[in-house]
Formats: sequence, C-alpha cells, structure tokens
Amino acid sequence: MWFYNLLLSLNVKGLFLLIFLFLLIADFYKSRKPANFPPGPKALPFVGNFFSLDSKHPHIYFQKLAEIYGNVFSFRLGRDSIVFLNGYKAVREALVTQAENFVDRPFNAITDRFYTEPSAGIFMSNGEKWKKQRRFALSTLRNFGLGKNALEQSVTEEIQHLKEEIEIEKGKSFNPAGLFTNAVSNIICQLVMGKRYDYADHRFQMMLRCMSEAVLLEGNVWGQLYMAFPSVMRHMPGPHNKIFSHFTSVEQFICEEVEQHKKDLDRNNPRDYIDTFLIEMENQHKESDLGFTEANLVYCAIDLFLAGTETTATTLLWALVFLVKYPEVQEKVQAEIDTVIGQARLPSMADRSSMPYTDAVIHEIQRIGNILPLNGLRVAAKDTTLGGYFIPKGTSLMPVLTSVLFDKTEWACPDTFNPGHFLDDNGKFVKREAFLPFSAGKRACIGESLVKMELFLFLVALLQKFTFSVPEGVELSTEGITGTTRVPHPYKVSAKIPFTPGSQYFPPVLTSYMIFTITKDPQKQQVEKTDRHRHFFCCCLFGSLTMWLYNFLLGLDLKGILLFIFSFFLIADFLRNRKPANFPPGPKALPFVGNMLSLDSQHPHIFFSKLADIYGNVFSFRLGKESMVVVNGHKLVKEAIVTQGENFVDRPPNAIAERFYTEPSGGLFFNNGEIWKRQRRFALSTLRTFGLGKNTLELSICEEIRHLQEEIENEKGKPFSPVGLFNNAVSNIICQLVMGRRFDYHDQSFQTMLKYMSEALWLEGSIWGQLYQAFPQVMKYMPGSHNKLFSNFTAIKELLQQEIEKHKKDLDHSNPRDYIDTFLIKMENHQEAELGFTEHNLAFCSLDLFLAGTETTATTLLWALLFLTKYPEVQEKVHAEIDTVIGQSRLPSMADRPNLPYTDAVIHEIQRMSNIVPLNGMRVASKDTTLGGYFIPKGTAVMPMLTSVLFDKTEWETPDTFNPGHFLDANGKFVKKEAFLPFSAGKRVCLGEGLARMELFLFLVALLQKFTFSVPEGVELNTEGITGTTRVPHPYKVSAKAR
Repeated sequence: MWFYNLLLSLNVKGLFLLIFLFLLIADFYKSRKPANFPPGPKALPFVGNFFSLDSKHPHIYFQKLAEIYGNVFSFRLGRDSIVFLNGYKAVREALVTQAENFVDRPFNAITDRFYTEPSAGIFMSNGEKWKKQRRFALSTLRNFGLGKNALEQSVTEEIQHLKEEIEIEKGKSFNPAGLFTNAVSNIICQLVMGKRYDYADHRFQMMLRCMSEAVLLEGNVWGQLYMAFPSVMRHMPGPHNKIFSHFTSVEQFICEEVEQHKKDLDRNNPRDYIDTFLIEMENQHKESDLGFTEANLVYCAIDLFLAGTETTATTLLWALVFLVKYPEVQEKVQAEIDTVIGQARLPSMADRSSMPYTDAVIHEIQRIGNILPLNGLRVAAKDTTLGGYFIPKGTSLMPVLTSVLFDKTEWACPDTFNPGHFLDDNGKFVKREAFLPFSAGKRACIGESLVKMELFLFLVALLQKFTFSVPEGVELSTEGITGTTRVPHPYKVSAKIPFTPGSQYFPPVLTSYMIFTITKDPQKQQVEKTDRHRHFFCCCLFGSLTMWLYNFLLGLDLKGILLFIFSFFLIADFLRNRKPANFPPGPKALPFVGNMLSLDSQHPHIFFSKLADIYGNVFSFRLGKESMVVVNGHKLVKEAIVTQGENFVDRPPNAIAERFYTEPSGGLFFNNGEIWKRQRRFALSTLRTFGLGKNTLELSICEEIRHLQEEIENEKGKPFSPVGLFNNAVSNIICQLVMGRRFDYHDQSFQTMLKYMSEALWLEGSIWGQLYQAFPQVMKYMPGSHNKLFSNFTAIKELLQQEIEKHKKDLDHSNPRDYIDTFLIKMENHQEAELGFTEHNLAFCSLDLFLAGTETTATTLLWALLFLTKYPEVQEKVHAEIDTVIGQSRLPSMADRPNLPYTDAVIHEIQRMSNIVPLNGMRVASKDTTLGGYFIPKGTAVMPMLTSVLFDKTEWETPDTFNPGHFLDANGKFVKKEAFLPFSAGKRVCLGEGLARMELFLFLVALLQKFTFSVPEGVELNTEGITGTTRVPHPYKVSAKAR
C-alpha cells in the first residue's frame, strides 16, 4: 500500500526517475564482481565499457588495456563481463592446460537469432552435440581427401584455373580479392558439395559477397552493438540487419544444394559431406538431439564454408601485401622455388620440407597478417582460477590471439615482418610454440591441415609463375580492416611473368572531372541584392521549417519525442566536442559524461600517468562537457608553465569557485588578468612587510615550536595522532600574518574551522568534487557529500568575516597589524573595487591564504613523520647531523640550513615523495598555441601534472624510492634539482613558497632535535595516501620519545 501510494503521488518525471533508479540498482547487483575477479576499466551502468571500445582496432585496444591491468583483465560489454587473456602463457593455460574448463561457447545473440535450433552448427555448438558433430565432420572430410593426395590434386587443378584468370589481366593492375575467394572457396565446395563453381557463376559470386560482408559486419561496431544490446538492436534500423539478411542468402544457397543432393542421393556411394550427413540422418533416427537434422546440416555446411573460405583467402591477400612491400623477400622465395621445383611442374606438399625459407615466409605472413585478431569466445564450465584470478562458472572468456602472435617474450621483433622468426642459424625451418593462428586445444581450427596445404600450394604456384608488384609510388597499407577477421584494405597489384619480353606495364590513369557552371540570371542577381526580398525569403524559409518541425513533433508519441530530444542533444554534444586538427589524442569519450566514469577518482594522478604511457606526454581527457589537456614530464610541464608562461597563466572557469565566490574571479587562486596581478603583488608585499622571509617571522615560528613541543611532551611517549597538532601549529603562523594573532590549541571555533577546511579540501578533490565540476547544472540540485563543500567553505568564510569585523572596529590606519588591516586601509584609500579591493574579496583572499598556508605545510610534516618512522636509519642520520651542528642548547635557525646538507636533502625528498599536490591548479590557453607538437586552441583547459615531474624517470635516479641521495652530490653536499617542483613553477608558483620552506625546515629540525619518533612493533605505516585536492597520509599514530 505504501508503495502504491508513492507511485500515485509521482508525476511523470518522478516515475521515470523511480524506474531509472530501480534499473540502476538492478544493474549494480547483477554486475557485482566476486572477490579476486580480474581487474578492468570502470564500467557505465547498462552499457558497460562499450563506448570506450576502439571498434576499428579492438585487438590493439585490448593490448593497451593489458598494459594497464595485466594479462588477465575484465571488460564489460552491455550487461555481460568478458575476461580477456593476453600473452602466450595465459592463453595456453586456458586453451590447453585448462581445456576442459574452457571448451564451450557462451550465448551468442547473433547466432541465437539466426539459428532455429539451440547450439547449432559446429562453431557455436557445445557439449556432446559439438563433440559428435566435430568428430563426424573431421572423419567425413578425411574420407573425401583432407590430408591426402586426392585433395592435393584438386588444389593443383584449381591453381590452374586461378593462374588462367590472372594471365587474362595481361600485367594490368587488378584486385586479387575476388579471385582468391573463388579459388579457395572451390576447394571447400568440392569437399562439402562435391563440385566447383565457375568464376563467372553469378549465383556463386552473390553468395561469396554476402558471406564476406556478413563476416565483416559481425565483427565491426554494428555487430558489437547487437551482441551487447540484442533486445534493443533487433528493433533498430542499421547495417547490423544486413548480417541476418546475408546469412539468410547464404543459407538459401546451401538449402538448394541440400535439396539437389536429396534428389540424386546414392546411399552406397556418397559424394561429399552433404551426402554423408543425409545418410547419417537416416541411419541415426534417434540422434536428432545430437544435431543430425536437416536444419543443422545447413548450419554445419555454412560453418565449414565460412571457415574454409574466408581465412585462407584473407591470408593469401596479406601474402601479396607483404611480398610486394618487401620485394627482396619475394625474390628470395622465387629463387628457392626455381632451385627446388623449377618451372617444369607445379609444386606438391612433398616439396615443403625442401623449401625452409618459403615455409618461414608463409608462417610469418600468417603471424603478422593476424587474420583472427581476437578469437572465438569461451565460457567457464566451472569455478576455476586463471592467472591467479577467480573465474566463476558461466564467465565469458576471450583468449586474444594477437597477444600471442605479437608476444614480446616469444618473438625477437614482434612488430616487424621477419621470416627469421621461423629459421635457425643454419637456415632450417623451426616450429614455434607461440605460433597459434588457428587457436589451440580442443577448439583448434577444424580445417588447419587444409589451410596449411592451400597456403603452401597456392602461394608457391603463384610465385613460381608471377612476380607481383604495384606502380611506383604506391604504398600498400598494412593496417587492416577488422571485422570477425582482419582483412587488408582493398588494393590492386600487377602480376608479371618474369623474363617475358614486352611485359613492361604502364598502368592507365583514369581521371574524372565534374565541372559545374553556374550562370546567374541578371534578374535574380537584382533580387539577391534587395535586402527586403532576402529578408522575406528567410522568414518564409524559417516559417516553413518551423511548421514542418511542429507537424513532425505532433506526429510523435512519448517514446518518439524522448528519442528526438536524445538525438538532438547527442548531435549537439558531438558538434560541440569536435576536436580541431592535431589536437592531443586521448581515450574515447562518452556523449554527455565524457571520460568521467573511467577516471580513477581515488588515485587520479596515477591514472593520468598510465594514460600518458598510452597516449604520450600531452593528451586530452574529457570531464563532462569540457575537454582538458594533461601535460606530463618535466620538459613539457616546464615548457607550459615557464617557457610559455604568458600563454598559460590564467585559470579556466571553475564550477565550485563560481558557486562559492559572490564576485567574479574572487580570491587569489582563481582570479585572472589584472585583478590577479594586482592582488598577488599586494599579498606578497604585505606579507613581506609583516615578516615573510625575515627574522621576525622566524622568531614567531620558534615560539610556535615551543607550544608544539609542549603539546607533544604532554602525550608522555604514548601513541598519538599528530594531525591536529600540526594543523594548529602551522595554521597559527599564517594566522599571525593574516589576522595578527595566534589561537590556543584548544580554541573551539579555531578547531572547527580547521576541521571544516581539511574536509572541504578533501571533498573538492574527491569524486564528489569531480562530479560537481563536470556536471554543475545537475549536481547543484542533487543531494550528496558535495554540498558539504559549500557549507564548510561558508562556515570558514563566516569565521573570517567575524575577524574582519573585529579588525574594522579597532583599526589603526597609521599602524596596521596584519594583512586584513592593510587590505581595509587599501580599500579606504583607493576606489579600486574593480581590481578586487572589496570586503567580500578580502574574505576570499584571506581564505585562500589560510588554506594554502595551513594544509600544504601541515600535510608535508605528516608525511615527514611517516617516512622518518618507516626509515629509522634516515631519522638516526638526521639526528646525528642536528647534534653535530646545533646540539641541544638552542633551537634551530635558518642560518643552520647550509650546514645541514643531509637534513635538507631529506626534507626535499619528503616533499618529492609525499607529492602533496599530485595534479596542479588548472591553466587555460590565452591564445592558440602549440605544446609538445600538438595544437592547443585558445580557451582549452590545461593540467600540468606535478606528479609526472616529481617522478619523472628521466630526471630522478630512483623515482619510486625514498632516496635523499637525489639531492646530494658525491661529496655529500646539497644539490638543487630543476625537476623539484612541489610548489609548481612560473608566474603561478605558490605564493607562500618561502614561508613553507622556512616552516618545514624549522619545525622538522626542532622536532627531531627534541624527539625520536616511532610506531609500535609490527605496525607498518601506509605510504599510499588519500587523494583529494591534496594528497594526505592515511591516519596513523606515532610515539615521541624525548632524546
């Protein structure tokens, strides 16, 4: 009843929201992964990772994912997750070692729609039906010559027909695709149907065309869409429907052949596979459950026909591509043919062992041609483990053959065409275990021996007779078009008979010109020049379009309107996010949300570093509707923020700042242009006036150190969390500069402000802040933790506002005490509100100083204790240097720093390794420019990533290891490093860099002078960190023992 009343109270919008939430929760529960399931990219609800898939080259895309997630990873297409296997070892373990666990096929939406029987055919059948049909097919094909001399003679006969067709071209350029498909198909036709077809047979040609197009469509984006969303796609228009119409055409062709065989069947003398199957149907009346039905005869014949034609013909096409591309290889093969066979006879399989180089070339063509870049899907028959991961029963598995044929641990130069992969030092042919173009195990290609025979005989016979070439200047593409198989881009070659006089061929050049001549009637020109007539015409056109759109929308139902709106926004999103030429590359983005859902929100800096490995040091990434360019590595970051400092000095619009600041470009951090310059200069000069970089501030820090030491002594050696104490101590330094006073460590309002500040900074950099930045128009109305950002910032602002009010009451214009006093005086003396000198902006600037002056230094001190506790030998060495230089009788001063090189190096290494600002403040291009060779249009947001500088492998000897030696020379003296940029660099370098350096040195040296820090035995502190706007350590406790 409660649920019924709820539904009654909902409007259409609410009902849609309820349904959406229900489906979202159902999708979440259905897609939950068990413990130790293979990792993979984050998936969207309903669609999974479909829209991030590179549909043109999925095999290359999956290899890139393997570099990120390992050789066993998961990938969700629609509602189903697939586990991908990469590399020879992992693929072999699945297909051979655990063959029984992964022998069956999973559900397939395309074959389920096409086949009228469950698990029909040979390729998609499972269990006892598959075993029986595979054994029957193998034995029948062997009876009709598979692997015997009789079939070799049939192939040789077909070679004669093929050569005649090529000779007809008389050296002119021709496309070999049709001829190869005809020739190869005729071999399987003789086994299955007992006859060959003439190359000019129209019905046969139509069937071959339908088959090739269906195979391409099944493996391209339309086939992938149908596999992922069959219940939706079967009702949608699109090229995917051609898959089924083409398969139906092939089915009809086979059905006609079956009917013809039934009419003249001789049970005592079967001619082919169809005859034998028909006889088996009659003999095994009770075996229809094992697939001996007429319908399944058609499906099995189609499977044999597809497998026996497409793969071999495609490999022959690749063979010509590589032999033309590498003419020296073609010449060497022809020399071996001339030596072993000569020109007097056709080749036979007996010649193969005497032709090691030719055999190696054929194998290398198969390897690098990579005609089955993925593989047939498998399904786990039971719960098992693979590569150390748990694979539940029913999980689909894809052993990626590309990863085997290009495995860098198995092949000397996997990406290069090199017949030497199959030759030993003596030039003899060598079999390679990682050569798996036919897959492996119980599901290995049923016609493997036939394919090997055809490839050898066809290719050797063609190269015996012809030399293949392309016109000068033509370069054949080796990229390929990926469907179910990977085929070369269409091409034309010339086949020249060597040493034949007069065979030189000059290909004709066909040039077409279409010339359109537009002659304007003078009267029409007159009309066009009349503004009134032109305006009238535009109004009529607009009115007609409006009326048409109105009538169109009236004819739509609710479903149609929603589809129209969605399509409109989809097109608008596409047009808005088109990239200019030479824009930095990046992962494919979804409409509306961009790459938001693939982002690792817990460790975005690591995620972006991995993307840099794939796309280069300058790449693009879309968050919501906006694309940003991420810059990685010391050289390029320096180029952006120092060399091109003027081009990237401003900040882009920030949704969080825009909601919080009541004035445009408020504060110090987010403002731009003249306001930013004026406010930054004013802040720097004012802070210097009140001690920044001077002895007076050093004395204030030393006084705060005493308070901090007293608080630590009160713990009496017990474990305590240093977070609050460090926040208090560091914050009091900036408070003295901004507000002219320090706060007691037990002041309630001060503690509340510090708590709000830490929480707000974490939320700003968390997934909630990222969601708000990406979708502010939606998130501002949604419940969630992101709303705490604004309530916390507002609370801090109100506390600062109270301080400003107090300062206004007792302001002495002739004797300002701090930043707030000086700002108030500046406001009164000058009418410069347009440059940010307003009371509101005073609160925002004070907030920026307070945040920057507290969080960064306090967080670095937290990391310092963590690393010093983790590496006690480093702590001992620092203690020894402090005792030698300063002793115990006085507090440290900045004058001691040059005499403490090891301590200085340790502090710098703590800053580098702690990486407390792992990303950086965003910049925006002020004009069109280039960066790293890419075009960066004006207005593009740019993220110079500090993590990539502090961990740049070209700049640091051991970037991932805590090593103070990074900042020491061979003599133990401190060395500055250019790639040490924890405060950023250029015109937007941290305003308080000098203050932070002073605080870190004095606080840390004074604490280590007084205490030894440790954790209880067996406790291991975590160095992973929690990433928000800053990167802070996981909460921990230490003991401080007085020295």
